[in-house]
Amino acid sequence: MLFSISFSIIFKIFLLLIIPSLVYFVVWGYGLKDLLLGIKPTASNIIAATLMFSIGFLLNASHLKGIQQSLSSFEDWRIRLAIGIVMPLFTAALPEELYFRGYLQTRLEKRWNRFTAILISTTLFTAWHLPSRYLLSHGVEGQAGSWIQVIKHTGIPVFIVGVLLAVHWSRYRNIVVLILTHWAIDILPSISSYFRIRF
Repeated sequence: MLFSISFSIIFKIFLLLIIPSLVYFVVWGYGLKDLLLGIKPTASNIIAATLMFSIGFLLNASHLKGIQQSLSSFEDWRIRLAIGIVMPLFTAALPEELYFRGYLQTRLEKRWNRFTAILISTTLFTAWHLPSRYLLSHGVEGQAGSWIQVIKHTGIPVFIVGVLLAVHWSRYRNIVVLILTHWAIDILPSISSYFRIRF
């Protein structure tokens, strides 16, 4: 558990959130309202966010049974559950959406076009996920040490989800919905990892 948290803090929060934020807010002088692109909490935005969060969560509903069965095996199950819920927001959803969609894809669209930006940003988003799975995964995300397994079970699904998130960003520019969707997709696998459940 400690290695997973350390890995997330060093590689995800530092590289994808802190450094780009310094560039975005300090060097370029943008503010938070620039990042949100005028998004307001309207009824349609709330409905869209709720719907996308629900769909993202249900994509990994197969984890629920294993999680429920494992709760009684750990005295500190409340802490593990809380960490499993919170960590993917700060180590995956926020930094990855802000960087790969909000920062990278937007810059690539300005330089080339939307299709090229979606393809490049999604390919890099997918590549970002592969080394950690190659080193650490066991089960549904592939087998550590096997690139073929990791590409098949992590690379392809991440690429498909990445394309959907990139197309959504290209069309709607709603970073909040993307962050919530990404978080929802990662919650149950994250909880499973903190309860040492292998799929």
